[in-house]
Amino acid sequence: MTRDRVGVWRVAVGAIAVILLAGCRAQDSQAPNVDPSLVTLSPGQSAPVAGATTLRVQGGSTGSEDVLVLVDTSTTNVSTKTSYTVAATGIGAAGAVSAPATSLSPDPNAAGAPRLDLGFGVRLNEASRVRLRPAFHAARSMLASRTAARAGRSSSVAAAVPNVGELVNVNVGSDACDTLVPGVARVVAVSTRAIVLADTLNPTGGFSASDYQRFAARFDTLVYPLDVANFGAPADIDQNQRVILLFTKAVNELTPRNSGSYVGGFFYDRDLFPVTDSPQLAGCKGSNVGELFYLLAPDPTGQVNGNIRRTGFVDSVTTSVLAHEFQHLINASRRLFINTTSDDFEVTWLNEGLSHIAEELLFYHEANLSPRQNIDVTLLRSSAAARGAFNTDQFANVARYELYLEAPSESSPYRNDDSLETRGATWDFLRYAADRKASGAGTDAATWQALVNSNTTGLANLRTVFGSDIAGMVRDWAVSHYTDDLNALVAREQTQPSWNFHSIFPALGSGGNSYPLQVRSLQGSAASGTLIGGGAAYYRFSIPSNGTATISVTAPGPVQAVVVRVR
Repeated sequence: MTRDRVGVWRVAVGAIAVILLAGCRAQDSQAPNVDPSLVTLSPGQSAPVAGATTLRVQGGSTGSEDVLVLVDTSTTNVSTKTSYTVAATGIGAAGAVSAPATSLSPDPNAAGAPRLDLGFGVRLNEASRVRLRPAFHAARSMLASRTAARAGRSSSVAAAVPNVGELVNVNVGSDACDTLVPGVARVVAVSTRAIVLADTLNPTGGFSASDYQRFAARFDTLVYPLDVANFGAPADIDQNQRVILLFTKAVNELTPRNSGSYVGGFFYDRDLFPVTDSPQLAGCKGSNVGELFYLLAPDPTGQVNGNIRRTGFVDSVTTSVLAHEFQHLINASRRLFINTTSDDFEVTWLNEGLSHIAEELLFYHEANLSPRQNIDVTLLRSSAAARGAFNTDQFANVARYELYLEAPSESSPYRNDDSLETRGATWDFLRYAADRKASGAGTDAATWQALVNSNTTGLANLRTVFGSDIAGMVRDWAVSHYTDDLNALVAREQTQPSWNFHSIFPALGSGGNSYPLQVRSLQGSAASGTLIGGGAAYYRFSIPSNGTATISVTAPGPVQAVVVRVR
C-alpha cells in the first residue's frame, strides 16, 4: 500500500488488422509467390518474429522507426532467466530511446510523509498460513457449530452487536495463534455494517467521537458496497452482520523509531479460525473469531516509538487501506466458508493485485470516472474530485507500475514475490485483461467476482476467467506498454483503454518529458540479454528509405517477439 500520487488518460483507439503470434490477428492473405517473411508496416502496425525465423521489414519510401519487443511468456519457473540473442542487418540509427529513469514527483500535500509499508500484512499472513492452510475443514466445522467454537475463547468481540461505550477484549498481538497480547477496546461507533473500536491505550489527541462515526458511515456507504459489488460479500462468522474496525496503537508499534515507512493496517487470516482444538486443528487461541481490521491510530505527539502520526494524515490514508484490506478479507473468508471446495488461500501476487484493483475502483468512484475512458492528465486535472481521488487512491498503483516499466525484463505480473514492481505489473495486467475482456464502458464486477469466487489459484485462476492463452495475453500486454495511444492503427489488443500513461507519466516525472519504459538501442548487428517469465525487453531501431531490415531472434523456451513500426 505504498502511497505516492500520479495521473493519466487515454482515448479509445480503433483496431486494424495486425500480424501477431498465435492467438492474435493474422495479416491479410497475400498474392501467390509473395515472400511471407517480407512485410511492409504502417505506423502502429506490427508483425511477429517467431523463434529463429527471419522477418524482413521494408522501410518504404520515407524510411521507418521501429521497436522490437521480446517477451518471455513462460508461466513456469518464472524467476529463471532465459537468454536471447537478436541478429539484425539493414538497420540504421536507433531513434529515440528511454531517457534516464526519473521518479514520480511527490504529492506536494504529502511532503515529508512516510511511505506505506505494503508488505507487512503479506509477511504476517504468509508466516501464519503454514499452520492454517491445512485447517480449512476445521474452520468450516467451526462455522457449522458457532456456539462451541466461541466457548472459552480468550479474546473476542461479542457476537451480539455491542453498544457504544462498551469495553471488549481483543488480541492485538501479531503472532498467529500461540502468543496473545490481550487488549481492551472501547466501542466508539456502531453502524449498519461496521463496529468501530478504539484501543483504550491509544495515544492521546487522536480521533474524536464524530471522527469515528464518520469512518463507520464511510465504510457503510462507500467501502462496503464498493468491494461487495465487485468481489462478493464476506462471510459472517461472528453473526453480527458487521466488520470490526479496530484502531490500535499495536499497529503503530510495528513501525520502528525513525523509519521512513509505516504500517497503515492489515487483515489477519488467523481471525477466521476457531480457538478450540479439533481433530483437524490445534486451536488457534490467538483468533478473534470475527471479520476484523487492525488500523493505525493517530499519534500527534509521537508517543509510540517517536513516530508522529497526525490525525489528518491517518484520516487521509485509512479509507484506501480499508478498501485494500477488505478485498483480502472477502477473498479469504469466501474461500474458507462460501466456496467450500477450495482448499487454499489465493497466491500472494494475485491476491495483492486484486486489492490494488480495489484501490483503483475507489478512485473511479470518488473521481466520478469509470474504466475504459482513457484517462489522461487533462482529465485528471479537470476537477478537484479527480485530482484528489488520484492522489489518495490511485497514485500508488501508478508509481508501482512505473517501477515495473523501468526494468521490465526483470519483473513479471505473476512472479511469486511481493515486490513493488510485481504489484505494479499485476495491477496493470489485471486492468488490461479486464479491459480486453469487456465489450463496453460498464463495470467489471463479474470479472473480479469470478477471480475471487474461485476454487483455483494463481495462473489457473486467470485461465479460467480470461481464457487459456494467458501467454498470448501477456505478450500483447507487454507490447501495449509501448504502443498504447501511439495512433489509431494500433490493434485493440495492444492498447490500454482505461489509462493514457504516455500522457500521465511525463506530467508527473521530474524531468517533465519522461515516459519510464526501459528502451534500448538496437545498433550494429546483434544484441543479447535475459528475461524472466512474464518479462519483456524493448529495442528501438530504424530502417532507411527504400531499405529492408532483416531481424531474427534466437532463444530457448517460449520467447515471443514482435516488431512494431513507430513512425
